[in-house]
Amino acid sequence: MSGSALLLAAIAAWCMVPGSGTGGGERGSVVLLADTGTAAAARATVVIPAAAHAPLPASLAGTAVDGGFTIDGAGHFVPDSNALRVFEYFFSAKGEESQEALRGRILLHAVNSGLRESAVAEIAAVLDRYIAYQGAARATLASGAVGPADLGAKVADMRALRSTTLGPALAKAFYGDDAELADIEMRRQAILRNGSMTKDDRQRALAAIEAELPTEIIGARKLSSAPTALHLKVEALRASGAAADEIAALRRSEYGAGAAERLAMLDRSRETWNRLSQRGTGTALDLRQSGKRILSASA
Repeated sequence: MSGSALLLAAIAAWCMVPGSGTGGGERGSVVLLADTGTAAAARATVVIPAAAHAPLPASLAGTAVDGGFTIDGAGHFVPDSNALRVFEYFFSAKGEESQEALRGRILLHAVNSGLRESAVAEIAAVLDRYIAYQGAARATLASGAVGPADLGAKVADMRALRSTTLGPALAKAFYGDDAELADIEMRRQAILRNGSMTKDDRQRALAAIEAELPTEIIGARKLSSAPTALHLKVEALRASGAAADEIAALRRSEYGAGAAERLAMLDRSRETWNRLSQRGTGTALDLRQSGKRILSASA
């Protein structure tokens, strides 16, 4: 994939995927009504087509609905990232059913959740604005190639589209702090592309930007990068001639005794597989048994 395609994919992820910030809205406030003025204007027609009552499409069959609907003390729907997850869950099957049918499934799910009619109508109004935003976002993203110099302008366009299509409050409720995170990511990319910076200057600048991230994002990044960090430490130990006991001790300190033993089993299985592959004389049964041990150890 080209650099421009990667940038375009990053923008698409930013503008069309649920946010990683707070994304919760304020309890007790009806985000939709704050945007539109009156309860009557906020209501959308709740139409559930017959197709919504049909068996689920294959990709959703046997799965549980992700997310849920938050209702405040007055019985109003409060849009948040949980509702967005419900929308995304059903629309993940958009290649199998029409948009109308999937919209109906979302509203039918709300009805079956025991929500009163007025709350379902509020969900329908928010859902229609979400559908409009998704359509406009896809059209904007398809309007042309994006290069590094265009990234900031394209993100600004998508941010404005969110605000005008969803309204500022609903955009915040659905996508949280993504705008701030997008700004941070663009600054990171600018630093990485700056060929005039020394390695040390670049590392310091990147560290300063990382320090600006919300605490929960920093924690999530550390968690997601932990396996890679451990792998690099293990490889460094191996390169220095460390014994298996030293590697096991490192793994125990990071993940506990059980995980350390499973990783050691995986090491032994891989060594067996490599020996058989390099010799070229192992039987097919030997190879199959070794492969089974690798899969069992990594499960």
